[in-house]
Amino acid sequence: MTVHAVDPAPLAGGWVNFDTGATGIELVEAAVDGSRLMLRITERGDPTPARGTPGPPALPVTGALLPAVPLADDIDASEAVAFLAEGPLGSRQVILVGYVNRGLLTIDVHTVHPTDARAPNVMYRAHFYRSEGAIRT
Repeated sequence: MTVHAVDPAPLAGGWVNFDTGATGIELVEAAVDGSRLMLRITERGDPTPARGTPGPPALPVTGALLPAVPLADDIDASEAVAFLAEGPLGSRQVILVGYVNRGLLTIDVHTVHPTDARAPNVMYRAHFYRSEGAIRT
């Protein structure tokens, strides 16, 4: 069986959240490090916690670095169109599943709070566009 490497370069660059008023991930900087894809995550926070939310609000994270597995859309394809990343984002654990379709990056964000049982687990979907002048490595 021949192992096909998946080139992460098509995912590289800056990705900006379309929803300028949303909390959560605001910017994703994807860079290629050898054959790995590294995601630098910047979040936008909500300065006022929602009424009835248990515990303190999660603070926004700037510069969190997560390794990502590049994924192709076919067994014979060599270019990445998606990624899977898992790791810490501030005090939370996240799983990010991202995919590009027609130039739009969609990320499903799954978040758990392992150190605070009172904080609910959350899933949301965000859509991103390439930032102008994004450097592709």
